[in-house]
Order: sequence, then C-alpha cells, then structure tokens
Amino acid sequence: MYMDTIDVTADKRFIEKVDKFTTEKAEILSYYVGLSSCFLVHIVYLLLFKNNGINEMAAFNVFSVTFYFITVLLIKLIKNRITLVFLAIIEIIIHASVATYFVGWAPDFGMFLLMNIPILFLMPSRSKRLPFVIMVISLSLYGILRYYYDEPDSTKYNLYGTKIGNIFYIINILIGAFELLYTVSMYTITNTYTECKLRVQTEQLRIMAAIDTLTQLNNRRAMNDYLKDMKAKSKASGKNYVLGIGDIDNFKRVNDTYGHEMGDEVLIAVAATLKEKAPKSACVARWGGEEFLIAIPNSNLNEGVKYAENLIKAIEQIRFKHEDKEFNVTLTLGICEGHPNDVIDNVISTADNRLYKGKKAGKNRVEYTD
Repeated sequence: MYMDTIDVTADKRFIEKVDKFTTEKAEILSYYVGLSSCFLVHIVYLLLFKNNGINEMAAFNVFSVTFYFITVLLIKLIKNRITLVFLAIIEIIIHASVATYFVGWAPDFGMFLLMNIPILFLMPSRSKRLPFVIMVISLSLYGILRYYYDEPDSTKYNLYGTKIGNIFYIINILIGAFELLYTVSMYTITNTYTECKLRVQTEQLRIMAAIDTLTQLNNRRAMNDYLKDMKAKSKASGKNYVLGIGDIDNFKRVNDTYGHEMGDEVLIAVAATLKEKAPKSACVARWGGEEFLIAIPNSNLNEGVKYAENLIKAIEQIRFKHEDKEFNVTLTLGICEGHPNDVIDNVISTADNRLYKGKKAGKNRVEYTD
C-alpha cells in the first residue's frame, strides 16, 4: 500500500487494555470497590464520632452507613448505575456540610465540597445541567461554611488543636489524596483513550481512502500520489521506471457465465498474485474495473517485461471452481519504460495503447512495442 502510514500499534494496545476494564463485569467491580470504600469510611467516622461524644454526627453516619449499604445492594439490580454515583456525591456534600457545621473547619471536611467537582464532569450523564447545578451548590456551601464556621468558637464542638481533630484531618487528607489521584488517573486515561481512538480511526479512514475495498490493492487516487512521488524521484536520480497496465481477458464472459460473485473472486485472486509477484519497490493498483496498473521505480524495459511474463504465467495457472466446473483466466499487459523528463500521463497512455495492441494480437501476452 502506498501512503505515509502512521504506526498506531501502541495506540491499539492501549485501547485493548482499557476496553478490558470497561466490560460490564469490570464496571460492576469498580462500583463495588468505590461504594464499599465509602461504606467502610463512614463506619470509621461513626465510631470516631461516637467515641468522642459527637452524637449528632454519629447519628448522621448511621444514616450514611445504611445509605451505602443499600447502594452496594443495588449495584446489580439497576441498569443506570451512574445514578448511584450522583447520589453518593450528594451524600458526601451533605455530610461535609453537616460535619463542618458541628465540628468546624479544623478537620477539613469542607474540602470534599471541592474535591467532588472534577468527578462530576468526568462521569457520563444524560443531563448536561446536573453537574453544573451540583457544582454551584458545592461552591456556595463551601463559601458559606468557610465564612461562618472558620473560627474555633463558631461551632458546637471545638476540635481545633485536639487529638481527635488531628485524626479527622489526617483521615480526610488521605481520603482527599486518594480521590485526587483517582480523578487525575481517570482524566489521564480517558483523555489518552480518546486521543488513541482518534488516531486509530483517522489512520483507518486514511487507509480506507487509499485502498480498493474488494482487492485490497491501492486505488486510483493512491496510485496517482505514488506516480507523482516516483516521477519526482526519477527526475532527481536520473533513473528510469516502468509502468504496466494489465487487463483480465474476457472478464465480462466470466461475470455472465459464472455470476458477479465469481467475478469478484477472480479479481481478488488476480490482485493477490499481482501483489505477491511484484518487486518490493513496486506499487500495484486497481486502475478500474478489471484493469490494473503496476509501477516499478528504478527499472528498465527488460526487467519490466521479465516480471510481466512471469506474472501472466502465474495468473494463467490459477484454477477457479464454480459448482462442478473449473476454469482459469488470463491477463494481457502493456509495458512502457518511462524516462525522468517524460510526462507520466503520456507513459500511461503508451502502456494503455500497447495493452490494446496485445488484446488484438491474441491476448494472454505482454506487449512492449508500438
């Protein structure tokens, strides 16, 4: 195939790895891990609040533990699992606000009002407004709570400078660090995945635009690009090149006798032989219908004729079977040597004229003279 291809092997490997973790089984597991972690964290909160006499927050965490226990049970029962995540974020916002109201700013429950905002926009959601609404509520609560409950004497339970206040602070910092790491990782993976997908799809489209769908050879557009490049290199190096136009003999008869599906099989087999037998530096294209164009750079007429003669022998030996009948096809080739200063269209025209001369002379032959 002639084109400046982009190596997307690494991109495909990355996409495959990510896709393995986006199966329903992996998705369910991720929900279990996330919601179960919240369940366990609130059990710890419940015990700490209860042991330190902060009964209001202990009671609230009874609700939180019950809430997360129910969400874990619902994971396999509902299809729209992302709803559970939004509900969890709402619970976190309420918990952070109530905790700040009772114990103040020192344990830094308020930071969760900000930490959840990036996650809102990383999650898929049918509602485009919902993440913005929750963000505005979180930011508003953060500002209000920061303004009114930042002083040690502004809350019922003063945890400033206390051991339990420091314990809560350390726990919250660790949870916040994990949440931040998760958010950054998800953003990086999602962004990289999207970029890889885009590169792979772009390359696939480039390839599709350059090849003939049936024969997998270069199409006319790709061959024209190759010819321009070959012509420029020929002019720079002073070396000649060879162009050959081949046409399957009596191809219409094949379609009429055996059907178009069999005709497609013939085209595929001939194309594969052309590609297999062509020199490594050559470019082979489906030029139109049952016609093919072969371009061999840094070559001469003798080398081109030798290749062409071997080619038509190989094609003649291919056997096709339709129902209980066997048949073969032949190819006629017109060959022309091009020089650095020749107009490429004129070289193609000469090869084409020789092709039709070969057709008139009996077909299944190589024609290289006018």
